[in-house]
Amino acid sequence: MTNRPKTFDVVVSAVIRSGPRVLLNRREGQDFWFLPGGPVTLGESAKAALHRDILDELGLEAKVADLVAVVENAYELDGEAHHEINLAFEARVDKTRATTQVPGLEFRWFDTEACYDLDIRPPSLAHVVRYGPERARLPLHSHGLSR
Repeated sequence: MTNRPKTFDVVVSAVIRSGPRVLLNRREGQDFWFLPGGPVTLGESAKAALHRDILDELGLEAKVADLVAVVENAYELDGEAHHEINLAFEARVDKTRATTQVPGLEFRWFDTEACYDLDIRPPSLAHVVRYGPERARLPLHSHGLSR
């Protein structure tokens, strides 16, 4: 990273599967994919934040289940440095339609095998998407940070 992050965020992500498919999203103009989710606000539990994000972004009720991965991630996006802890949970939704409620945010279902060819970030969560939560190893994976 060329500049220093100004904030440290706790974010949550959802591994949402429907049969052999997994739900991913990306922002308009980006060529990489990531799991649905977003930041945790002060005073909010991680599971409540994920439930809220899925409802706000997709209009879907979600049942947030087990924690499957914890990732420390540092990255630069649009010239701004970021540092976060990402808590990934398995989740189920009440419907499998993936219609965004947020302009500029695209959601798409992918067959798990197609995920091997996608740029999914952060890389440790790509591992969870491709191989399943049972192959993830807790507690912590770091990306973009000096050792």
